Amino acid sequence: MDTVKIGAFLRELRKEKNLTQEQLADVFNVSARTVSRWETGSNMPDISILVEIADYYQLDVREILNGERAAALPQDSSGLKEVAEYADKEKEKLAVRTRIYAIAGICGILTYGVIKVFFSPDSIICRLVAPVAMILVYMALASSLIYTSGRLQTLQRKFKSNLKKNLVLIILTIVIGVILLFTLIPMLMISSG
Repeated sequence: MDTVKIGAFLRELRKEKNLTQEQLADVFNVSARTVSRWETGSNMPDISILVEIADYYQLDVREILNGERAAALPQDSSGLKEVAEYADKEKEKLAVRTRIYAIAGICGILTYGVIKVFFSPDSIICRLVAPVAMILVYMALASSLIYTSGRLQTLQRKFKSNLKKNLVLIILTIVIGVILLFTLIPMLMISSG
């Protein structure tokens, strides 16, 4: 799959409709930066968005994945195989990111615990490494929170609903963020003090 070719095709489709990246971003409830990344080929749309893009431009998903319009698409399953492979690659990327976040968070927690148990609070190691470990934990949790908010956007697109229908999920995400803020910041203040 040639992501640069697909990106150029997506840019061409957008320009045919005389849309800016911001306008197209509003259509799919994503950021203009996301649209830019699609068009440069540095990132590809999520499979659910890919289907929406195909519907929006009245194309087949296989045409988008091939990066060109097809006069007549073959009826074989090879195009569907490409779509399935694309979905599998997206899932694998997500799984790798999730594992990295989890490992970073666990390492930060373990490091923080070891430092607090084996070193005195006044030692230079405790003063330098403990805050760094807590920042690592916070970054891992914040990344997970960002992932969750991204999933909220996907749900909103999937159900074609407004904010009220996803209010419970949005409130849950905000509550998790507030809990993280009010638990980790005091820990950092205590460890550096």
